[in-house]
Amino acid sequence: MAQAIGGSARSKVRELLAIPAPESIHPTADRRSLLRHEGSVRSERIELDTLDGDTIPCLLLTPDDPAGVDVIAVHQHAGAFTVGKSEPAGLTGDPALAYGAALASAGARVILPDLVGFEERRRDWTDDPAADERLDALFRVSNGSSLQAKHTRDIATVTSWMQDTGAVGTELGIIGHSLGGQVALFSLAVDPRLTRGVVSCGIGTLASFESERIRHNPAWFVPGLTAAGDVPLVASAVDQPVFVAAGRDDRLFPLHGVQQVLEAFRPGILTTEVFNGGHAMPAHVLDAAVRHLLRERVAD
Repeated sequence: MAQAIGGSARSKVRELLAIPAPESIHPTADRRSLLRHEGSVRSERIELDTLDGDTIPCLLLTPDDPAGVDVIAVHQHAGAFTVGKSEPAGLTGDPALAYGAALASAGARVILPDLVGFEERRRDWTDDPAADERLDALFRVSNGSSLQAKHTRDIATVTSWMQDTGAVGTELGIIGHSLGGQVALFSLAVDPRLTRGVVSCGIGTLASFESERIRHNPAWFVPGLTAAGDVPLVASAVDQPVFVAAGRDDRLFPLHGVQQVLEAFRPGILTTEVFNGGHAMPAHVLDAAVRHLLRERVAD
């Protein structure tokens, strides 16, 4: 892996994303309203206005008996642009990916944002949302940024709000599957306010994508990342405890690329589950993810 130039790996990843210190990224305004109170969990709608003039719609799940842990739950991609935050909230989509709801039931306060392009943030520029996503990514590159930088800035905004509204000393974790795992990885790499993380089927190398001709979401393609060390550089910037799950037969993330990223994490922070299967979050992985974020022991 190429050595990070001009400072630490964390500084290098921030440089590649062309973003300031995440601690400086705060919402300019927020709005919240109660949606429902079912069982032991209260659901609220949160809107966060961003420094770049955007708005992030979120769901906030607050348990009646909190465990003292806050979590940001980031949704997957799957080409399902009409589905975003509602899937990990357990309101639609794949029930196996309702990790936000599972965490709230276990006692975590959970916020679930829509990433740009999904659910309430669909672009609707043309009749092809995938083409809209690629066009958005290209415009951002032409302006010296990237779609991954936008995702990372938005998560930093959410992180700031969770810190501002949470109890003093509360740990703040992040979890995501697929695109959500990718976004979680970059956020962990640049933002030390996140205390632990879960990445489900969301790591691999750009080199493996290229060699296998895999058409990935355009946020992966951060200008200069390959030359700087590829995704292992991002992994090497993480110093929080992280649980990574990967399927041996995941066609989106060839195992040899996954292993290269796993080897780049710093000693002592990584728990890994490489399971027999594809691009999925099996029940035992979800259970391990919940235990990891709630600071319970996860078997290696």
